[in-house]
Amino acid sequence: MSKARESHLVVVALIATVTFAATFTLPGGYKSDRGTAILAKKAAFIVFVISDAMSLVLSISAVFIHFLTAYIQGLNNEMIDEVTAKIFFGLAMLFTMIGMGTMIIAFVTGTYVVLEPSLGLAISTCLIGLSFFVFLVFRLIFKQLLLNKYFRLGFSKGYDI
Repeated sequence: MSKARESHLVVVALIATVTFAATFTLPGGYKSDRGTAILAKKAAFIVFVISDAMSLVLSISAVFIHFLTAYIQGLNNEMIDEVTAKIFFGLAMLFTMIGMGTMIIAFVTGTYVVLEPSLGLAISTCLIGLSFFVFLVFRLIFKQLLLNKYFRLGFSKGYDI
């Protein structure tokens, strides 16, 4: 579980870094006279800002959960019981998955708002950006449902699908 936690922490830190950077390098840039976003009134830009903020908060929350787990372990000079560690890891993983989803939404909406004058290019870029994530999520959900079906039917855990 320690190796998985370390790998997960690297991924979450990268998500937090990317979303933090995207906050200050806004699509479309800034108005030079006021320092406000040029595309601030567009709906896609608003969705970009909200989804980027959600991704940042969720990834930082996952990092916090990992540090909280390490702090609790250091405080007691002993390992957290396995059930609690799995709950913390599962919660951090859930935050990371949702954060990845909102990061994809931020990418798609940020790209769309900048490429909107060339509507065909904007739509095709959005479809390409969403396709991988949608495929991945549906594949994971389908595989999980399929695994649950086989376990309920009594197949052994060693059954490879």
